[in-house]
Formats: sequence, structure tokens, C-alpha cells
Amino acid sequence: MPDMFSPKDVRREPTDIEMVQEVTLQQLSDWLLRLFGALPEHLLQHFRDLEALKNGLSPIFNEMRDGDSLWLCQSRFRAPLWGHEGVALVRDNRPIVYILMMNH
Repeated sequence: MPDMFSPKDVRREPTDIEMVQEVTLQQLSDWLLRLFGALPEHLLQHFRDLEALKNGLSPIFNEMRDGDSLWLCQSRFRAPLWGHEGVALVRDNRPIVYILMMNH
């Protein structure tokens, strides 16, 4: 499977995001399906298949340790048609790795 997210969408120790909600991998999958539900089925399957999703999020899961968590995040500064949303690996209440999933 090709990389799910571009390396330019992966950021380390971001300071411009706010954590919105802690999620499990299944909850992240559900969120992505709601967000991108209009995509063709062959693309949505990568979000439904939790192993494929975990592999696609390897920049996060490769660094995950006991006690770390996944969080939905958004840009700290937002305006109409400006901002972003994504998922972060959070350790000690700090985002360590952030993957931007949608620009507004």
C-alpha cells in the first residue's frame, strides 16, 4: 500500500495545534469515514481496515509507548476556510507527532 499521508503532513512537536478529543483507533477510523465519506469505496477501505490504518499512521505508531494516546487535534488558529485537523500522538499531555489530515 502506498503511504497514506505525505511526509510533509507529518510534524514533530507541533506548537500550533490544540487537542480536541482522545480517541481509540476505532474512533479515529469512524471520524475519518465521516470526514471523507464521499470518497470512492476502494479509498475508504483503508480507513475501515484498522491494520491498514495503523500501518498508514506508522509515524505515530512507530513512536508510541505505554501511556501514550491518540488525540484528534485542530489548528489553534482558525477562520473561515483557514485551519487544519488531524491526529496526534500525545505523551505527558504534549503532542509529539501530528499528522495533518484536512486543510480548510
